[in-house]
Amino acid sequence: MYLRCLLVPTGPGIDATRRLDAALRLGRRLHAHIGVAFMAPGPEHVLAGMASLAPVDGTTIEAIEQGVREAAADGKAAVQAWCEREGVPFASANGRLDTTFATWTELSGEVEPLLTLAGRVNDLVIVDRPDPKVPFTGRALDTALFSVGRPTLMIGDTVPYDLLDHVVIAWNGSLEATRLIGQSIALLHEATRVTVVHARTERFDETRAADLCGYLQWHGVVAEAVTLPVHDGISVGEAILAEAKRQGASMLALGAYTHSRVREFLLGGVTRHMVEHARIPVLMAH
Repeated sequence: MYLRCLLVPTGPGIDATRRLDAALRLGRRLHAHIGVAFMAPGPEHVLAGMASLAPVDGTTIEAIEQGVREAAADGKAAVQAWCEREGVPFASANGRLDTTFATWTELSGEVEPLLTLAGRVNDLVIVDRPDPKVPFTGRALDTALFSVGRPTLMIGDTVPYDLLDHVVIAWNGSLEATRLIGQSIALLHEATRVTVVHARTERFDETRAADLCGYLQWHGVVAEAVTLPVHDGISVGEAILAEAKRQGASMLALGAYTHSRVREFLLGGVTRHMVEHARIPVLMAH
C-alpha cells in the first residue's frame, strides 16, 4: 500500500502553512500529491444560524456568497504563494503521479460531511492541533478521527524538517493501534528510525512490544522495542510524551481514544493528553 494522497482541509481565515509544510516534507519522501480542500458553509447554513437574529433578504444572501468567494480567493492565493516559495507545482488533478504537486478544490457545506467524504478518498488527513479560538480545528480533528477511516496526522507547534527521521510508536495492542499500524506501513517503511514504546500498565503482558517489532520486520521495518515504566503521579500520556522527547522523536504514532471519548473527557486519557499537550506531529487512527 502506498500513501499517495495527502489531504489538507482548510476554511475561511485558516492558516494552513504548517500543515502544508508537513505535507510537503512527507510528500517528497512518499511521492505523494497534496490536495488542499477549502470548506466553507453555503448561504443556507449561514442563514440557519442568522434566522432569529436579523431579517433575511436577497442582499443578505448575496453578501454571504460574496464573503465566501473572497475568503476562497484569499485562501487559494495563499496556497499558490506557498507553492511558489517552496517550488511546488500548483496543478490540476492530471499532474504526474510520480512527483509532488498541490491541487485546490472548493467545497460548500458543513465541515463534518465534507471532510468525511473527502477524507475517505485520500490516504492521510492532516489537521491542526485544536485551538479553542478556532472552532474549525476541533471539528476537523474529530471528523478525521471518528468519521473518515483513514490515519490522521495532527500538527502541533513545530514541524520537524524530516518528519520521518524518528517515528516513536506508542503501542498498547488495542484495536485502534492495530488499525493505525496496518494503514501506516508505507509511511513507517520510509522512516529512518522506528521505536516501539510499550508503557508498563495492567495490559503489559498481553501486548508485548517485541511482537509488534517482529511483525514490522516482515514488512521491512526495523524497530527497537522500549519498555516504559509509569511512575506514581505521572499519567501514561505524560510518560509517553516525555519518552518521545527523550528519544528525539520527529513524530509520535498511537491509536486514538481506546477508551470512550466521554471517559477521556471526564477522567483524562492518553489521547486527550496528546491533543492538549503534544508539540510534535502525532499520527493517530481510531
